[in-house]
Amino acid sequence: MARLRELIVRRIEQLEDELSGLREVLSFVDDLLKELSFRRLSLPEEGATAPSPAPAGPETPTGPAQPSGAPGETVIPLTTVEGELLANMYVGPGYVRIVPAEDKKFHASSRPFRYFVRQLQGVQDRDASLVAEGRLSPDEVTTFNVITDGDVVKEVVIKNVKPGDVRKLKSVARWAFRTMWQQMTGGS
Repeated sequence: MARLRELIVRRIEQLEDELSGLREVLSFVDDLLKELSFRRLSLPEEGATAPSPAPAGPETPTGPAQPSGAPGETVIPLTTVEGELLANMYVGPGYVRIVPAEDKKFHASSRPFRYFVRQLQGVQDRDASLVAEGRLSPDEVTTFNVITDGDVVKEVVIKNVKPGDVRKLKSVARWAFRTMWQQMTGGS
């Protein structure tokens, strides 16, 4: 009976995790629908980067901030449903880097990518609110930088990432890159 109880508890936890993830995705979709329904989206300026109150670090417009697979990084591939690599998400202590696959060109002006940037801005705004409430120090605020070459996304660097935010970032990034790829290839 004790073993059965343990199995049931473990399964409930798995289902709650799955339900939580589905609720996050539903929330993203609802937010996107609201944005698209109530106001016209404006395109970012050519070559513009996402706003960031603090410098994001040593990245350059032509390459990644660190070599791929740097020590201490976990690599999470962002793939299509069929398994084709779209981008790699490098998760290190306190940061996340998303680097599109070399053979893919994703545009910063695309609607899914702009939605992804708005989600990053939301995390940054949340942290700024916590600073105002005295619950977070200013140097712990999540910041991000979108590195582009013209309108082509080369890398997204997110600093001061809280461990609890990694899963949400992965979900939103996966959705954005998959949706951009579907739009580019005419998939459904």
